[in-house]
Amino acid sequence: MAVHPGMMIKPELDERGISQKEFAKMLGIQPSHLSEVLNGKRALTTELAVKIENAIGLPAKILLSAQTQYELESINIAATAEDEQHETIAVTIPVRDRNLLRELVRKFGWAYMM
Repeated sequence: MAVHPGMMIKPELDERGISQKEFAKMLGIQPSHLSEVLNGKRALTTELAVKIENAIGLPAKILLSAQTQYELESINIAATAEDEQHETIAVTIPVRDRNLLRELVRKFGWAYMM
């Protein structure tokens, strides 16, 4: 499971005793922007990765690689969920059981009849 790079940066700040507010000031960004990155709500940009490397020495390449892996995994999870939602199931219903057919149409909104 891929990890958002924000989860790699947080422990470094804690270990160094640097607050998020101080770090945002060091990087020249708004504290709210940094908070969103650290909490995985915003992607880490190349520019910010380089600023972080210059400020505390975490290699930008590693941070950006983590961001890419995180995004790829997020896309794969979303695609898998979408595929599962659109799965087609074939069911044979005897003509005499019209109530079951009506129930399926009511629940799922459609039925293909052959």
